[in-house]
Amino acid sequence: GIHPEHAHTLDDAGLEWIRSRFSNPKAVAVGEIGLDYYYDLSPRDEQRYWFKRQLELAYELDMPIIVHSRDAAQECFDIIKASKVRNGVIHCYSGSAQMAKDYIEMGFYIGIGGSLTFKNNRKTVEAVEQIPIDKILIETDAPYLAPVPYRGRRNDSRLLKYVVEKIGDIKNLPEIDVCNITKNNAKRLFIK
Repeated sequence: GIHPEHAHTLDDAGLEWIRSRFSNPKAVAVGEIGLDYYYDLSPRDEQRYWFKRQLELAYELDMPIIVHSRDAAQECFDIIKASKVRNGVIHCYSGSAQMAKDYIEMGFYIGIGGSLTFKNNRKTVEAVEQIPIDKILIETDAPYLAPVPYRGRRNDSRLLKYVVEKIGDIKNLPEIDVCNITKNNAKRLFIK
């Protein structure tokens, strides 16, 4: 897929090129697609248009989606709800606990990364508290959002242990259980 920051570069030929990538068995999802109103690097109307077109492609190909939503939580949710897509992950989740539950009810997983460990990130902690562990995926968002104690540095998968530790603390689960459950969640989503 095409990230919303680059939506202005997409056209019908580009969408067909994306479609052609799914002949490769390693292609397991359409993403990272969605809306990003923080930087507005693509006009919002183009972001919305190409997000909807890529959702149609995902539905046609029966592929899950990986959703990017920044400063556009409700509009992103509404567009997905109006689509026929009911499988994917809401990447780097930062919305409310209620919206997380609503996404799960539609069939989605919630991606949790390093921002969960940030001192002032109560929203994500509340979401993790209220959603089932079997609907959580862990992620880096590398090179961004390194967890505490590495906040502000380059993020990579070696730092996922801090996200796992925090989820374990919130859910009162051993870290090995968090690892195994989220690994199985990822397999259910991405392996057919």
